[in-house]
Amino acid sequence: MVDLWDLEKCYYYNPLTKGSNSLKEVLPASINSSPYLLKKYSQSIGEINLTSMNFSDNHVWLKQENGNVLNPYKLLPPVFEDWTEDALVNTLSEIEGIADGGAALTTYSKMQYTDMTQAEIDELSIALFKYCELDTLAMVMVYEHFKEITL
Repeated sequence: MVDLWDLEKCYYYNPLTKGSNSLKEVLPASINSSPYLLKKYSQSIGEINLTSMNFSDNHVWLKQENGNVLNPYKLLPPVFEDWTEDALVNTLSEIEGIADGGAALTTYSKMQYTDMTQAEIDELSIALFKYCELDTLAMVMVYEHFKEITL
């Protein structure tokens, strides 16, 4: 098994990462540098023959604004997207969104509260699954980009 992070640190430079080797910076840099990724992931999940346990077949991973691809992590839906204000007042987690590893760890920790409602736990679980799916797909996208630039 090869760790993509090790490959990226030693052999990949992209000024769009702003000097970071974090997946959260490498992914947007890879996407903005790759016609292949942009074309493929600007289509819906169903059109590119992917399957998802957490997103619908019409979900599109990449969206553009003013000619730039938006960071897919910033497009993840809010945790309690469909909840009313009254329902939100009673939540214990105080988590609005999960778009990075720190938020994912915090969310998982807070889910251990025994007095949290099952409905809140369920919503947090859904958000974690969506974040984890994107994190896994991000590594696939980076791999595809590395493959694209080395062939």
